[in-house]
Formats: sequence, C-alpha cells, structure tokens
Amino acid sequence: MPGIFRSGTRAVLVIAVVIALLVAIHLTSISPLPSWRIPTEHTGLVADTISALDPEAPPCRGLRGAEDVVVVMRSGATEIKDKLPVHFNTTFRCYPDTLIFSDYAETFEGHQVYDALVSVDDNLKQTNADFQHYLRLQRLGREGLAAEELHSESYESGPTGKNDNPGWRLDKWKFLPMLVRTLELRPEKKWYVFVEPDTYIVWRNLVQWLQELDSSQDLYYGSEVQIGEDIFAHGGTGFVMSKSAVQKGVELYLSEPEEWHTRTASHWAGDCILGTALAHAGVGLTWSWPMFQGGNPSDMNWLEVKADRRLWCEPAVSYHHFSSYEIESLWGFEQQHIQRSTSEKAKQSRWRHKDDVLHHNDMFRQYVLPNISSERADWSNSSPDLVHYSNRKGLSIADCRAICEEKEGCLQYALGPIGCSTANQVMMGAYSEGIQSGWMTERVESWANGVKRCRGRKGWTVT
Repeated sequence: MPGIFRSGTRAVLVIAVVIALLVAIHLTSISPLPSWRIPTEHTGLVADTISALDPEAPPCRGLRGAEDVVVVMRSGATEIKDKLPVHFNTTFRCYPDTLIFSDYAETFEGHQVYDALVSVDDNLKQTNADFQHYLRLQRLGREGLAAEELHSESYESGPTGKNDNPGWRLDKWKFLPMLVRTLELRPEKKWYVFVEPDTYIVWRNLVQWLQELDSSQDLYYGSEVQIGEDIFAHGGTGFVMSKSAVQKGVELYLSEPEEWHTRTASHWAGDCILGTALAHAGVGLTWSWPMFQGGNPSDMNWLEVKADRRLWCEPAVSYHHFSSYEIESLWGFEQQHIQRSTSEKAKQSRWRHKDDVLHHNDMFRQYVLPNISSERADWSNSSPDLVHYSNRKGLSIADCRAICEEKEGCLQYALGPIGCSTANQVMMGAYSEGIQSGWMTERVESWANGVKRCRGRKGWTVT
C-alpha cells in the first residue's frame, strides 16, 4: 500500500504541475509582459526591446518636476485619426498631464478633445469664410466629412501658407482662444508646452531644463521666426510658456478680442498672431535655437551654425516633421537612453549630471549611426547636392556604391528609377518605395570623428 500511495502521489503531483504549466501558458497568452519596441515594419530602423516591470510606467514617467508641466496638443479633425494614435502609445505615456485641442469636440480613443474655437464670437463664425469648414464640421461631425477631406497632411505651410486648405485656414484662429481655454482648464501649472502632432519633444531634456528656469517670470521660448516686423515661436517646432506669460497673453486677448480677430482675419499664421499678441502684452520671445529647431534627425544639417551656436554641441529639446513611425522609433530610443542613464550601474559609476542630457551630436552618434550601418531597400537618403547618373544601362546598387567610392568625400549613395545619386553629406533619410540607399560607413564615422570638438559638455542654450 505505501508503494502504491507514493506512486499515486507522484502521479497527482505530475498532473498538478502539468495543469499549472497550462494555466501559466494560458495567462501569458492573454496578458503578455509589456515592452517598448522600436518599430521595424516598413521602416528598417534598428529594433530593440525594453522589458517593463510596471506596465503603466515607461522609463520616462515620474521625472522630478514633470508634475508642473502640461503638454498642449493642437490638431484638427481632418488629421486627428491619422496622427494622434501613435502619441497615445508613446509620448502621452510620458506626459503626466495633457490637453488636446481641435476644431471639433469629441472623445477620441478614450481621450477628451476640446473645441478650441467654441468661445469665438458666433457672428464672426457666421460671417468669416474661414469658419465654413468649422460650421459644417459641427453640423456633420468628423465622421460626416468626405474621405478626401480626411488626410494626414500637416498644417505646416510655405512662405504664403496653404490657403486652398480649409483646415489650414481655420487653424490660425485656434491659438489665442486655445490659450484662454488652457489657462481655464489648468490654472495651477507652472509651464505650458504647446506642440503639434508632428512635433517630437525630448521629454527628459525638457523637464530637466525647465527646472533651471523661474516660472514666475514672463517666459516664452521657441525657435524664432520673423514675418515683417513680427517675431514669434514657430508652432510646429513647439514652444514653451510660463504661467505668467500665458496669463498676460490671455488678459490682452480678452480685453480686446475684436482687435485680435481683425488681425487674425488678415493674416495667415496663427503662431505669428500669438507671438505678436504676447509682444504687445510685454512678453518677448527668447531665442532658443537649436534646442528648439525645425529639423528631423533623418535629414538635418548637423553642422548648422547660427550666431555663436553650433547645433552639433547643443542639447536637443524638440524636433519637427515627424511621421508616426518616426515618433515611435525615437520614443523607443529615448526610453533606452533614460533606462541606461538611471540604472544602478550608471549611478555607481558617478554618472555626471549633464551626461544624461541628450545633445544633438548624441542623437547623431547613438540614433542615426546605428540606422545607417548597412544598405536598405525602399529607403531614400536623398540630399540637396545629389549628382545623378542615368540608369539606362541597368546600374546595380553595387555599381552605385562603386561610383561613390571613387568620389572623394562621398558619404552616401542611392539607386532609384532615375539612376544613381551620391552626396557628400550624411542623411539617414526615410521610407521611399522603389529606392535603395547605402552609406560609406567608415567614411561617415571618420567624418563624425573629424567634426570640430565641443568644448566640454555644454549646458542649456538659454537659462
């Protein structure tokens, strides 16, 4: 009997273990461990995964001082479906507080979207042609718009704007009313960060930088643009305002709304109208380039210099013209950097305070270089100084590389329908069907090492 009992016990234990394993496998299948992954589908960008112990908190959450900041996203009904979802899965997971403004109030994928124009005078809406799109949108809803009206095109404009785009014409009216509503909804904040869907904020850098500033002062930071005599911060690049600056802008607008509506009606750039109003209220723009600048690491001029500032040597706070996959990619990279710089190993090695600040040259070395280590299909690294060679003779990518090798100073090459092109500068580029791209990696590394050294680890451009 004892032997039989022991055998039976072993059998029961084996069955129990098998059942436990099956349950564990089932639970794993329905509740996979969360991770952050740099995307590879359709992008070719370097991939890596960061395991997460807390599914609700990526490495960028919980930064000291972040609770004093609200990030304000300005969008529009024609682009919201294409451009906002990626932020919900990436950047918005870093921000402890956000506001989304559009030209149509709704709950979109669980996020409240506010109508930036709801308080604008009804008579103005009825009489100004710019509001025809708005009135139709309120009548039909976003889902009532025709397919051709729903697009992912940015509000970014050229020298004279995009007056053939009804969403773009309407957008200029949002800035001042949005400022009023932001202060109403978040009166307790010290800092207000205004962005667009194709803006990328290097969050940890921004939060660290804001702690060096005095939020009780009238502060307005961004990348300077000038139209005529008016100087303002470019909206797409992102800009930052202190609470005091926001209050002064709101007070001026509310004291004479008709004056500023008249100015807006005769202008094409809402960010310019905002900057002009702030100047009238006594709040001047602090030039903050290249911490704030309108470039994208995929096609930036890394050697750009303005006044005594070298982009290569300065900290990075914002980038612009990002597609959804680029936002996801850089966000994943930033999570890796935060995790490395806050690890116990980094702390034990006396990680210096400014070493955890990402400078533009760090972006090049740590983000761009790993992504140009090999040839890539369906990818264009095109640049302004391309020299084309006809493809009539059926050039191969190897032939194109050979052409680049023979050219002194050639750093990259690409092969497309028109032939082979080369360039003496470095650009990571972006997805482009039908084009193959490559880089002379040893030359690129030599080029990067040959760039004039930065004197020490420079701090913030402005404080």
